[in-house]
Amino acid sequence: MTSKLVTFSLLAVSILLISATAFAHHGEAGSYDNTVRITVKATVTELIWVNPHAQLYIDFKNDKGETEHWGIEMLSPGNLVRIGWHKDTFKPEDEILVTMTPAKGDRPFGSCGQIVSSDGKMFMVGQCGVPGGDVGKLPVKVGYTAVEVKFPKFPTGQNVTGPAVQQP
Repeated sequence: MTSKLVTFSLLAVSILLISATAFAHHGEAGSYDNTVRITVKATVTELIWVNPHAQLYIDFKNDKGETEHWGIEMLSPGNLVRIGWHKDTFKPEDEILVTMTPAKGDRPFGSCGQIVSSDGKMFMVGQCGVPGGDVGKLPVKVGYTAVEVKFPKFPTGQNVTGPAVQQP
């Protein structure tokens, strides 16, 4: 009876420790300002393909014309592969359009929502903690003028990056 109680107690404590660690890791709600967005034309400086989250580093000019260097937290490499990424999807000097929610406290870091490559391909990366995932509906953070996103379109007006449509 005592050995069963000890075994059960050890198992319960182990489960609690593991779940607390997992919960702490996914505590993004306090890290990012999910009430505003930043959408900028940027130059990739580095893509770090590591767990638990890949990181993309970019340079861009703010509204004052000053160059800023930001890091962007993305999904895990495994999840990125599932949505069509690979470790060479973006390379240094690639030009992109990125929409993200910024970190709280004016840190130069954000949580990624979407990236559009220079050829117009859209990469959805996450929801930026935004209910419904529509980061484009958030107001723009002061000092970061929103860049108009123009996607290539079919003659019907449908986005090339959207769902397939019947062509006439």
